[in-house]
Amino acid sequence: MKNAVLNLAAYLMLALAFGACKKEKTFKDQLVGNWQSTKVSVAEQDVTASFSFALDLQSSYEFNLDVTTIIPLTSPVVQSYSGDWSDDEAKQDVTLFYSTGEQKTWEITSLTETGLTAEIVESDNKRYKVVFERK
Repeated sequence: MKNAVLNLAAYLMLALAFGACKKEKTFKDQLVGNWQSTKVSVAEQDVTASFSFALDLQSSYEFNLDVTTIIPLTSPVVQSYSGDWSDDEAKQDVTLFYSTGEQKTWEITSLTETGLTAEIVESDNKRYKVVFERK
């Protein structure tokens, strides 16, 4: 009986140890998923009412991006993009390689389980900031 109690205690401790050894998610693992913009700003001006982004980062390093432009009194205009992506954990950025040959690197300024904030300075020298929420 004493051995049975000791064996049970050993198994319980082993099970607890395995549960505590959860694998940390990599930078890539945290990025993969469907993201919808909740706030968009250009040069620190809120333009959320005019633009929205839907970004799908796939674990196969492919992406789909829909940019919706909302112009009052007209139908929204949706531009769809696709291609490949790469991440650089050391720099905390994501590069999108568009199927058109263009590439853009976004700096990830915040990343949580449910939220992502990305920024880029475009050719017009304006800083674009997009706050995403995981779908």
